[in-house]
Amino acid sequence: MRSIPCFSDIHIHPTLKSFNSGHPLPSRNMWEDFEHIKPTTPAGRFAINNSKDVAKFSQTNFYNLMQGNVRVAFVSLYPLEKGFLKLRSVPKVITGKKGFDELTAVATGYDPKKVRYLMKNDDYFEELQDEYAYLKQNEGPSPCGKYKMKIVNTYGELKDIAENQPNTLALVMSIEGSHVFFNKAMLSGKLGKREMKDELKKNIIAVKNWENPPFVMNLSHHFYNELCGHAKSFNVLVGEGLINQKKGMESGLTGLGIKAMKEMLSNSNGRRIYVDTKHMSMQGRKEYYNWVRSYNYLNKYDNIPIISSHTGVNGFRTMAGSVMKKDSAAKNAKSRFFNWSINLSDEEIKIIHDTKGIMGIMLDKTKLGGEKFLKELKLAQNQEEYKDQVIQIFFENVFQAVKAIGKADAWDTLAIGSDLDGGINTLENYDAANKFPQLYDDLYSWLRRNKFQKALWYGLKAEEILDKLFYKNTMLFCERYL
Repeated sequence: MRSIPCFSDIHIHPTLKSFNSGHPLPSRNMWEDFEHIKPTTPAGRFAINNSKDVAKFSQTNFYNLMQGNVRVAFVSLYPLEKGFLKLRSVPKVITGKKGFDELTAVATGYDPKKVRYLMKNDDYFEELQDEYAYLKQNEGPSPCGKYKMKIVNTYGELKDIAENQPNTLALVMSIEGSHVFFNKAMLSGKLGKREMKDELKKNIIAVKNWENPPFVMNLSHHFYNELCGHAKSFNVLVGEGLINQKKGMESGLTGLGIKAMKEMLSNSNGRRIYVDTKHMSMQGRKEYYNWVRSYNYLNKYDNIPIISSHTGVNGFRTMAGSVMKKDSAAKNAKSRFFNWSINLSDEEIKIIHDTKGIMGIMLDKTKLGGEKFLKELKLAQNQEEYKDQVIQIFFENVFQAVKAIGKADAWDTLAIGSDLDGGINTLENYDAANKFPQLYDDLYSWLRRNKFQKALWYGLKAEEILDKLFYKNTMLFCERYL
């Protein structure tokens, strides 16, 4: 049925839990399968009860990737933003140092000692370099000696491993959030504008000089980073209760952000780092799209693609429609799609396609489906009905993107960007990388059985559609730009 040698995923976080598994040194390696700590306090139990759909185990450890034949993957480094460590409206069960440590450890998979260290350490850039060094330490053979992991810099390396080395993982470097460029001096508030720009440029060039520099990188993440505003990403309980995302939310690019963007995209100071637009505010995305379209118009032979590595659709036709109403529980209450502006409108999907970019569909049921879908999902009579509904919402997102583009080569734009190990509300039957073969087979069976929106297949067979989503489009994108 499949004509592909392996699966790909353009957004996973295999370092996140293992790198933060101890302090001063991680206690785990990236091949290990392990679970979050068990709660012993009311705060820990609060964390469990309020994150039931978030996996409490490593979803993308390297053995797990090998078992699922997910051998082409973009691994995203992520030093934890301080906004996650500054809880507000804290329930009484969380008060006290031990309670807070355990809540964070249970929710994230981090070791409590590492949580305490992160609360005191104000140097994202140092943390980024340590995480990169940790990833490099895990390069090479597996503990059992049967497998290998290699970080690749070129499409040639990637293709050779995918097609000729079935026991080797090929990882492509990425980073989530440009807060990582801020070191202790930049975060002190004591530097002037010129000093900030000089430090920023120095740190970007330092990252470009890594043995394996990042291929793609998000400009924004969950909290304001002085570079670009972010889209609202948390629900009412978290986003308007425990965690405060309000500062800078929905603002555009700053002067410092434009400097960061240009330094990242420059190919005169090292290899270009492509910007991943996921998590950018709508205003920031508009400004970035306009800059890219202008650049591509003036530089016919140096195309910059628009990338959104792990996302869903919001069902709106335009960017303006996406933000006509404020992102809130009320806005999403009667929507089939998750309709907040963090997801993509038809207009944006077409921009991605027109720049020969890529859009990764994530495996988070609360980002694929709105409240209307989630209510219907709870009414499923049995496991099969539940699974069918999850598969349908995945395909509704995919076909909405194809419909937005409106031509056959829309099928060259889409990939899987699962965000596994990124703290997502996972699809229960497909909650780890080793479930990719089952996910592919279930999607194939459902598509063949239902002939879903057959006019939008543009003559492709079900397996051809899935081969593009699970492998071929990632390789096509890397052939063009890696």
